[in-house]
Amino acid sequence: MKCAVLSDIHGNLRAFEAVLADAKASGADNVIFLGDLVFMGLDPQMCFDLLMEQKPIAAIKGNTDLNLEKISELNGKSPADEDMLKLVKYADIRMNTQAKKQLAAFPATKRMELEGLSFLCCHGTPYSMNEGLYQNIPFAPALEKQLSDEQVDIVLHAHTHIPADFKRNGIRFINPGAVGYSLDGDVRASYALLSLKEGVATCKICRVDYDIKRYQMEVEHAMEGFKLLHKLQYALTYGKPKG
Repeated sequence: MKCAVLSDIHGNLRAFEAVLADAKASGADNVIFLGDLVFMGLDPQMCFDLLMEQKPIAAIKGNTDLNLEKISELNGKSPADEDMLKLVKYADIRMNTQAKKQLAAFPATKRMELEGLSFLCCHGTPYSMNEGLYQNIPFAPALEKQLSDEQVDIVLHAHTHIPADFKRNGIRFINPGAVGYSLDGDVRASYALLSLKEGVATCKICRVDYDIKRYQMEVEHAMEGFKLLHKLQYALTYGKPKG
């Protein structure tokens, strides 16, 4: 079987459509989604609908997906808080009630057995949506022990917007990178094509061109009302976070 492993779509419909087209052309017959679907982008409802059309075998909740559930807890006490609240409200009012309920029901983690391999899917780590696993940064001792105790073959994770495929303590860690905006210096959309057969997994990190200039123009039109989108525009332009 071939799986397209996707994450961090962030409401970027143009990139999402391009990635799905590339995955289909590459023979992917299943989709695994690792979180951050709707926030920090212009088309939250359409991205949700498109993901649901794929009937993903796993759909994980990301830290920014959680924003919609906690909108009543957000406040505008500082300019930064106000900017965050406005953008969360943007996603909230553009999504229908049923979609928000379904998104809220996404699990934080999911275990799967596929082709003789055991998988643990998460957004950041299996224990936190807000922390990432990095290839070039050692795990904290406590985290290393927790992961070893999971006794899985492969951890599929995301959150960093940086693709990776590495092994540590006998576990393979695969991060597909980000569909919506990348932070590894390459502005193209990223996903992982996972080929599985009889206990063997082959992974290819795929980079996909899309009409990013058009999306940047659309984001620019929205920036006047949503200051937080300046960070998105910077990432779309340079492929890295704004300092």
